Amino acid sequence: MKEIIKLILEQNPGLVTVALTSVLLPIAILWLTNRNNRKLKELEKSIDLKFKAKDDIREQEKKVYSSLSKILFDVQQLHVSLSGTCVDTSCIVDALKKFDNSVSKCHTDIADNMLYLSSDSINLIYDFYGTIGQLKIQLQELEKQKEYSLANVTVYYSSQNLADTLIQIQELFISQRSDLKVEFDKLRQEKMRYCCGQKPPKELKEKYEKLRSAMIEQNLI
Repeated sequence: MKEIIKLILEQNPGLVTVALTSVLLPIAILWLTNRNNRKLKELEKSIDLKFKAKDDIREQEKKVYSSLSKILFDVQQLHVSLSGTCVDTSCIVDALKKFDNSVSKCHTDIADNMLYLSSDSINLIYDFYGTIGQLKIQLQELEKQKEYSLANVTVYYSSQNLADTLIQIQELFISQRSDLKVEFDKLRQEKMRYCCGQKPPKELKEKYEKLRSAMIEQNLI
């Protein structure tokens, strides 16, 4: 049988070429086509995931920034609650309770939308929360010492720190959007620093700074 095949090939040298062309070449072309199609589908999937990830990130950034802005607004309302009418033993307690109830939903929204945020963004968010925590501790200490006149002063200066952090977060979110042209005026955004009105009188500011220094020495904040 082998000798017959050998004889046929010797007498018909073009038979091998015909066999390769008619059988092996189509198989090779089919393999290359399938391989290229797989690579194309993988590339399309990668691109889809990339753009989906970008959309997810932007959506999370919007929700986080919106929630943080809402908290700053609640701080402004806290300042109003403690201005002028904080003259009894329950004003700070009542105002803080109202504040906590209002921002509780924001905490949940922020926690649910931090998955794709950058490390720098997350650090700034924790800075924001750290300032909120210090504010509440200071107000609780003022309530213990019955220093009600300093309650709104504490909120005023805390609101400036919160606004500064919020501006940094917004600036960071925008800087990471290299594919978008976004108008951002940091000086205009700094108006948020004065969301709680005018500066407290000098004597109250000095009294507040003295009390805050004492809290720092006692490791209260």
